[in-house]
Amino acid sequence: MREAPTADQIIRCVLADAPVRVVAALTTATAREAATRHGAGAAAAVALGRGLTAGLLLATLTKDDEQVTLQVLGDGPLGGISVDASGAGTARAYVKHPRAGRITAGGARQSLADAVGRSGVVSVIRDVGLRENFSGTTHIRSGEIDEDVERYLTDSEQIESALSCEAIVGADGAVAGAAGILVQALPGSAGAIELADARRLFAQGALARAIEIGQAASADDLVAAVFGGRLGSSACSNAGRCASSVPARANAPTRRWRCWA
Repeated sequence: MREAPTADQIIRCVLADAPVRVVAALTTATAREAATRHGAGAAAAVALGRGLTAGLLLATLTKDDEQVTLQVLGDGPLGGISVDASGAGTARAYVKHPRAGRITAGGARQSLADAVGRSGVVSVIRDVGLRENFSGTTHIRSGEIDEDVERYLTDSEQIESALSCEAIVGADGAVAGAAGILVQALPGSAGAIELADARRLFAQGALARAIEIGQAASADDLVAAVFGGRLGSSACSNAGRCASSVPARANAPTRRWRCWA
């Protein structure tokens, strides 16, 4: 594996030839620090990486400085993952049992189902600065975090979506790479073919391979490596370069990072 990029980053893209939008995030530094502060084993490190990335992608869906709380509360040994993220690019995460669980190999990518569990709930709370927050809940189906958050978006928020979030742990136990891509149908459009193509590529492990072989030097590179123009030409805007800062509480097992234009 090539050296991971040093700066976390989020970009937003609109595809010129397709009725979908794409948001891509590189989150390696954030996921690595969260895992380090937890003293996380491999399963918890991957869960933190997927959860943080999913939370940050969820927080990009409005133009305002939205605050999102994502909880994946499964019946597996990890005991649940909680993430707070904002549209400004800050994030923190917590896993209840950071040394528990195991990763299962054998598919197109490593599986978290045995660690997270296949029963439980996905809960999302959105604070967009109004008097009341929006909240929704769906049941865990796969235990892979990103697949269950995708189902939440489709079933609870009723936005047809394809989501893939991945974290790769190296031989030294540290997070070597983390990233995610969210594809959504634009309002008033179907985008069924494009979403089906994105889901197929994600299921085949395209995102995990891009991270493993070092094709994700930037979020733009990540989109190109995963889709290779198969969804049409894209026009992407950089949501900002990201720098990390440690939370004020020294014992907080979290990482915050902020993007600026």
